[in-house]
Amino acid sequence: MKNLIACAVLLFPAAAGAESLEALRAGAAEGFAQSPALIRARFEAAAAAPEPVLQPALRPRPFQAARTLGSVAARVNLAAQLDRNLHVASYRFGARPRDLGLATDAGFKRFFFTFAESGGTALAPIGSVNDLRGNGVNARVDAATVYNFKVNINIFSPVRGSTLAMSPVAGTAGPAQSVKTGALLDAVRARAALMTLGGEEYWIFYGRDALPGGGGFAPTRSFLFVHMNGLSSKAWPLAEGALTPDAPSVVDLGGVRIAVTRTAAGELVVNSAN
Repeated sequence: MKNLIACAVLLFPAAAGAESLEALRAGAAEGFAQSPALIRARFEAAAAAPEPVLQPALRPRPFQAARTLGSVAARVNLAAQLDRNLHVASYRFGARPRDLGLATDAGFKRFFFTFAESGGTALAPIGSVNDLRGNGVNARVDAATVYNFKVNINIFSPVRGSTLAMSPVAGTAGPAQSVKTGALLDAVRARAALMTLGGEEYWIFYGRDALPGGGGFAPTRSFLFVHMNGLSSKAWPLAEGALTPDAPSVVDLGGVRIAVTRTAAGELVVNSAN
């Protein structure tokens, strides 16, 4: 699964961008309408050409044996990287603390909050990007614990200055929590394997795919390559099963070509291929 972190990397910037553009199109508050022209121009340009964060799944092609692999950009220990996104940050939900994380199904169509503790991991469906705004999403942590997750958008700093509010609902006894999306993205980054390509930083995640119904995890696993760039951030999923062990394959990250090799020894090796 492309866990993930997926919410912080995919949903929060997308929700923030959507909210910012809606505010602009509707005129927003009078203060925003009177904001500096440079700020207005930024959102007007985004409104004219919105860019999706999630990109189509990568389709690896065999690396041509006649060519020479470029320098190594990353060497990821897969066992150590597996499911690190299920432990983004720890909060008390209801009666006890859990690790908050994120997950998606293999098709990257369904997103889930995850709540991990020693006894196992619960998955709660998120729905669409828009569901995180407005009234938020109610996530069931356990039989007695339900929390509402809502993104409150800061239109002047939507990706890092917005707030994720987590509030007990449905009779749940427990503390309310909140975190800036910038702090959450920093926590997500800390769970990633990092690499640099062309002077730009990319994040690599690796994890189990969630079952579509949220009843646990499938036996399949996926990678997610992320380039954070504000409202122009991009994320590319790659199914582990699409890679032949010890055979370099070429994929394209928005014009940046890399060779990826899943080794029989349990590593993902990334080489430049431009």
